[in-house]
Amino acid sequence: IGLALGLLVALAPPATLLLPAAAQGQFLDLGGGFFIAVGRSIGVGAAACILGLAAGLPVGLLAGLYAFPLRRTFLAVLALPLVIPSFLWAIGLSSLRIGMGLDADSLLSGASGGILAFGAFTTPLVALATVLAVSGLPHTQVDAARVAGGEFVVLRYAARAVLPVATVVALLGGVVTLSDPGPGQILGFRGVASEILVSFAALYDFDLAARQGLILGAVVLLGTVPVLAYSTRSLAHSLLARSPDPVRPARWKAATWAGPLLCMSVIGGTLVAPVLGLSLPALERLQLAPALEIVGRTAANTLAYGLLAGIVAGSLGFGLGLCAGRERSLRSILLAGLIIVFVLPPSLGALGTIYVASSAPPWLDFILRSRLTVGVVLGLRLVPISAILAVRMIGQMPPSWALAASIHGVPMRLYAARVLVPFLASSFGLAVAVVALLATADVGTVLLLQPPGEGSLPVSIFTVMANAPESLVASLCLAYIAVAAATLGLGGLAVRVFGASRSSRSRRQAAILC
Repeated sequence: IGLALGLLVALAPPATLLLPAAAQGQFLDLGGGFFIAVGRSIGVGAAACILGLAAGLPVGLLAGLYAFPLRRTFLAVLALPLVIPSFLWAIGLSSLRIGMGLDADSLLSGASGGILAFGAFTTPLVALATVLAVSGLPHTQVDAARVAGGEFVVLRYAARAVLPVATVVALLGGVVTLSDPGPGQILGFRGVASEILVSFAALYDFDLAARQGLILGAVVLLGTVPVLAYSTRSLAHSLLARSPDPVRPARWKAATWAGPLLCMSVIGGTLVAPVLGLSLPALERLQLAPALEIVGRTAANTLAYGLLAGIVAGSLGFGLGLCAGRERSLRSILLAGLIIVFVLPPSLGALGTIYVASSAPPWLDFILRSRLTVGVVLGLRLVPISAILAVRMIGQMPPSWALAASIHGVPMRLYAARVLVPFLASSFGLAVAVVALLATADVGTVLLLQPPGEGSLPVSIFTVMANAPESLVASLCLAYIAVAAATLGLGGLAVRVFGASRSSRSRRQAAILC
């Protein structure tokens, strides 16, 4: 019951869009070129999926199986593109193309440029999912393969074991790219997400945008549901469960140079190249004062949207994680629901909220037409992130704690206050921080729902990039990347420092209670 209610709450904003579309009827009256844009977006997403799988799988395998210099640092840097708006990488690639003197139809523009921009998202997604899948392999089986044939046998069998999970994650990453309008708007290819944005923001046709959004949602579900039906159980085992005897990164002479070389190659393509493109106009004329003025003007809204989204997603996600607990079937059901929530286009939730707000009385403006609205809708869409963190953290708790507390009659309130909450507090803080970063990177939802004059920093960059000087846009992009990197680094450091102390406190309290 708890899982059903929580998933229904997360799906409520996009579900409300069915009402105006059903009232209008004409679902297939979508405007000229819409289905061509759908096909174009599917092609770009499929190519980004293949690119992410080809580049991310080897990095994840080496980082999961072997210890090499700066391994944790490389993984942290590799994760940075996941919390940065994709249109920033598109701006970087466009500036790099101009700086290199390439033509407008070169590799760094159009559909090929969109593939590279989206590949900066799918590649780290596949790499980190592969690291998680490798960590779930039993240590004894890896050692047996190592004894039988050496490290190359370990790599071959580990790749065979995690390839299905990496493939599914790459497919889901490709599906998510269908809903992102940023790179298409900048690099010059008209995707389906751009069609929806134009229908609402330029043509002011809400009904058309609603129908287009629902058709895109149907396409996304048609591509996602068969994958989930085939692989939900294996995904839940690989991404949510933790092996009692996990594999430990081993020392291998070849990995000491192959690991850093491969990581630096992937980071160079996904991170360094766009940042270099942004640096070229910024170095010519660094507009620090105007950039800081825009950052200061939008900082409060950006922080408010991120924190509200983090608190909403963290609360609902950890509630879902506690409902699923350790039951394997419930974890599989939860993961399937979370993936559906995550892959649905963000525009569905935003347009559904707009429909509800347009027919609501004025005294509900605080709930339906304010910064609170933006934060709640963003948080509901990003519930999967916090729920997955919650389930993995709950899986680390020894079952003997709850069993001993139950046998000795320890009240649930006391057990939760002294053991459960301290143990999960650091993970909750991490979930809030990660969701806040991801929420600020979501441009489409904020662009559609923001109150007048309440834009965030990414939305300000997105709206001024066509008219502002190139150097100012580049300075703003570099400032955003620096803030995101610093926030991610400080968040990871805080979790490592405070998480260890809270975990030890939970263990002491569990020993005292039990």
